[in-house]
Amino acid sequence: MILLKIAFRNIFRHKRRSVLTGLMMAGGCALFAVFIGMVDGTYGNLIDMFTKDRTGHIQIHKNGYLDRPSIYRTMDDPDEIGSKIESVAHVQSWTPRVYTPALVFTGKKTSGVKVTGIDPRREAMTTRLGHKVGEGRFLSDGPSHEVVISAGLAGILKAGTGAKIAIIAQGADGSVANDLFTVVGITDMSGSLPGSSACYVHINMLQEFLFLGDRVHEIAIVLDDQKRTMDTVGLLRDALNDPLLDVEPWQVVESQFYRAMQADIKGNWYTILVFTVIIAVGVLNTILMVLLERTREFGVLKALGTRPFQIFMLIVLETVCLAIVSIIIGTVIGICANWLLYTYGITYPAPIEYGGYVFDRLTARITLRSAVMPAAIIFGTALLVSIFPAIRAARIIPVKAMRSV
Repeated sequence: MILLKIAFRNIFRHKRRSVLTGLMMAGGCALFAVFIGMVDGTYGNLIDMFTKDRTGHIQIHKNGYLDRPSIYRTMDDPDEIGSKIESVAHVQSWTPRVYTPALVFTGKKTSGVKVTGIDPRREAMTTRLGHKVGEGRFLSDGPSHEVVISAGLAGILKAGTGAKIAIIAQGADGSVANDLFTVVGITDMSGSLPGSSACYVHINMLQEFLFLGDRVHEIAIVLDDQKRTMDTVGLLRDALNDPLLDVEPWQVVESQFYRAMQADIKGNWYTILVFTVIIAVGVLNTILMVLLERTREFGVLKALGTRPFQIFMLIVLETVCLAIVSIIIGTVIGICANWLLYTYGITYPAPIEYGGYVFDRLTARITLRSAVMPAAIIFGTALLVSIFPAIRAARIIPVKAMRSV
């Protein structure tokens, strides 16, 4: 306890040096907190867009559908599967989908397209697709010859709302399916891959169009918390208990994006490492300067009977006390900065497109990670760099120390 009091008082013996060192550690802690908060905010928003705009947190398919999509790899009785899904904890909603490649044309314009059959009511409860309609309206709840097309497809076909487009595809029975649909809405570019061609029709219309009966290709599921995705996947597999069905998280469904995200996160650690080295060098330099200035003092302490371990602990405690005060200040500043970024954000001079999603603002998130990790890094760094100078001070020979100038 006495050593702790002495260590705390020694911090104020050289106020200017202590303040500069403390500012370095506090600034580093705040920068770490803001950096991690921005990383969490950026990827959190991107994951939220991927899952709630398109994929859902979990998807269910027939075995092998994700690897080799086929019109014939379908699931029977989606309503029965849905009732089992709803019994699983943390499931917020689910929606069935049907897919087929097709050829669409209007007038002299023709394009290949991916047609998606959706349940408008369930889709609205599960994803934000309905909010992506920038022109016209979303599909009616009941089956009808209506279609919502992407902005990219509308540009290719030169078709607006009210236009008639013909869709030609191969039916599940081997026949050529074709029908005429009316464009009732056009989705905006957000959430669509550049130049992508997609159109959405009522799931019952597409099932009838493809002679699928009530079979579907996919069931997308949204949870109340995306952090519970992996746990819920296991619960769903147990509830369905069907070896012919694949239950996969968004990390598998969007594997390319997930791998890119993980690679970028690993790259962020190099940035953190550079910050840590800079702070460590600054703190070590300060402690060594203190050691050189107090050589005589440590010599006198040892001559009076102070044990080497006590001198060692005195140096370490001084550094730790300064680090704790700096961490508290830096953490408060970091949390406040993250709150401002979360509330107001920073508007980009020009929108940035990534994976078909458009970002116009940089935001952050206040998470436990953004508060605890910087504090742990700064504290660990300060503690580590104090060990060598403390050992050196503990090994000082009193006679030589008191002769030093």
